[in-house]
Amino acid sequence: MDWTELDIKVQAALISAITSLAIFGLGWLFRITYEAYSLNYKLKKEYLFEQKKLIKVEIAKTKVPLLNSAEELNYRMWNFNKNISEGYHRIDRDNWFHTNQYYLNSFIYRFLVFMSYCIKTEEGTLSMDSTVADKDDIVFLKYVKTFKNLFCEFSLLADLGYKQNDDANHFFRDELKGYCSWVEIDGKVLDFEDFNSKLKYSYDDLEKVIEYFSKIENNDSDKALNILRCAHLLAVSFLNRFGHSYQHTEKDKMNTLNNYYKEHLIIKSGFKEFIAASKLDKEFKSDFKTVL
Repeated sequence: MDWTELDIKVQAALISAITSLAIFGLGWLFRITYEAYSLNYKLKKEYLFEQKKLIKVEIAKTKVPLLNSAEELNYRMWNFNKNISEGYHRIDRDNWFHTNQYYLNSFIYRFLVFMSYCIKTEEGTLSMDSTVADKDDIVFLKYVKTFKNLFCEFSLLADLGYKQNDDANHFFRDELKGYCSWVEIDGKVLDFEDFNSKLKYSYDDLEKVIEYFSKIENNDSDKALNILRCAHLLAVSFLNRFGHSYQHTEKDKMNTLNNYYKEHLIIKSGFKEFIAASKLDKEFKSDFKTVL
């Protein structure tokens, strides 16, 4: 049938019907698309908000004790650099617990407590999507991971001739976690007195950790000493960024650290690569660009 032969009223009615159907169809399609997009957008926003909140809550559980333990390690390293020549920490295995070894035991305690909180913080956020965390939380977690990796990365010591099959001056990750459990009972960290008593009567399980600290020599090429000095630099940078104001290192002391470690840190190239791999270049170099 020729369209032009239809009555004008019929034509108008058909055009109106087709137009209505088209508008209805387009409206339906738009509504479905909009609702789907809106739902996805809403779900995405809710997911991001929930994950960010969960990460902040989890970090908050250990943040203060982690900062406090970093502060304790910082103080000990200042003292150690000053008094390493005294040899307070150097006690032969045959003389363990037959002499006053507060300095050695407290050094081990500070190290294990700090690493314990690092491991707790990292493991607490493993089931969460940290890729969507706020920038500060991401940087916080990068520091935490870097601290743990620092004592487990043998390549840091390559400049000192250290090989992967050596194991005297680095820890395997699972091994380190086991050592850190030594300062805990029922998920709570022991105070130093309880740790010291426990260590005195059953120190075999911590033999490697004790030897790690007790054999450090007053020599800039000592492997464990270099790693501890890297840990000191990281701890200061970490505290300056996330600690309380009283945990920050003042400008004159920062200059002292920069000058001291520029001269006495031997594994600079390995540490520089390690910091780059840890994605902390910007944060670290803002504090210690003179060192690296």
